[in-house]
Amino acid sequence: MLVAVCALVVSACALYISVQEVRIMRVQQKAAMYPYLTVGKSYNGDGFGLRLTNTGNGLAKVHSYQVFNDSIFFKDWFDVIATYAPEAKDINWNIMSSDGYLRNQMITPLEEKTLIFVRWTPESRLLERRLGGLRVRVCYSSLLDEYWKEEGQGPVEIKGPCTYEVEKEFGL
Repeated sequence: MLVAVCALVVSACALYISVQEVRIMRVQQKAAMYPYLTVGKSYNGDGFGLRLTNTGNGLAKVHSYQVFNDSIFFKDWFDVIATYAPEAKDINWNIMSSDGYLRNQMITPLEEKTLIFVRWTPESRLLERRLGGLRVRVCYSSLLDEYWKEEGQGPVEIKGPCTYEVEKEFGL
């Protein structure tokens, strides 16, 4: 009887240790696949821009990409320019560059995407000063279906994917 009780206690301890080990492994797996997207400004001698960077160690899949201010959701960069610098006539793709639209793209660790980069001209300097109220929202997920929203203050975890509103999406 004593041997049976000892065997039962040892089995229960082994089960407890196995469950704890699986829990720890799951936490390690999530940490190894954690994307961390940030939106930031970039400046150099050639111009200014906005960039999206994955400083995490996991892939990020972008689900929603919005560019907006307090009252308008923009469809493309020319809408932004027309709103913030309507008098600008020489800001076009000759002085601008972009990595394109982000929706449904996978962004690898340490990858940087150029949302927009504009070379310095007198008109672009004026535009840069006026862009203070422009915001970018990116909703993304990890490969483990964890979801985040980034709006320039650092990612915030959310319960599920962002609601997809066609009229607010950038690039549609």
